[in-house]
Amino acid sequence: MIKDCLFCRSAIIEKHYRQAEKQTVCIADLGEHFSVGNLAKDDLSETGTPCILYGELFTTYGETISQIESRTNKTGGMVLSKKGDLLFPSSTTVDAVSLIAPSVINIDNVVLGGDMFGIHINSNFDAQYLSYFFNHIAKRRLAKYAKGSTIIHLHYADIEKAKLLLPCLKEQHRMAKCLVSLDNKINVETLSLNLLNNQKTYLLRHMFI
Repeated sequence: MIKDCLFCRSAIIEKHYRQAEKQTVCIADLGEHFSVGNLAKDDLSETGTPCILYGELFTTYGETISQIESRTNKTGGMVLSKKGDLLFPSSTTVDAVSLIAPSVINIDNVVLGGDMFGIHINSNFDAQYLSYFFNHIAKRRLAKYAKGSTIIHLHYADIEKAKLLLPCLKEQHRMAKCLVSLDNKINVETLSLNLLNNQKTYLLRHMFI
């Protein structure tokens, strides 16, 4: 069921995009670009300020960041998030397509660090929608701007002039609301499935005692 929901989500995004009226904008039009500070795994701690390492954009978070998993005591000279920022990983060893995986962060004052860059999305665009758009619609087209072989890099300067076709703000809002509701449903179902699997494991273990 969860796989079906994920497939359904992608289908919804693609169908809406095909049918929507679109306008041409450049990535530079989306908002103000910013860089982040240096942060490594060794800087993580049990307590401290919530933080995001760039690698977590691949391993921990999806299109939306609503809960922070890591903390750090390193705050001097660090860059803090603003709600609605779009965060892009800047390097990977996998492939260029997997590098086009930005997340929108819905929390203020989170320490951002490592090999990533961000965009403070302005009020003419819906940051939540843009996260889905980049991850599902523009992924392969923007991958051509990445550079490298063993380690693949993507910098803001590489993509700032890239042109996008985007629905109007009203349609972005409408679609983002629909997709967030679907993601919440998927998260609830995933949690329920994990609880049932744990219960199943527990019961099977005690059948043979």
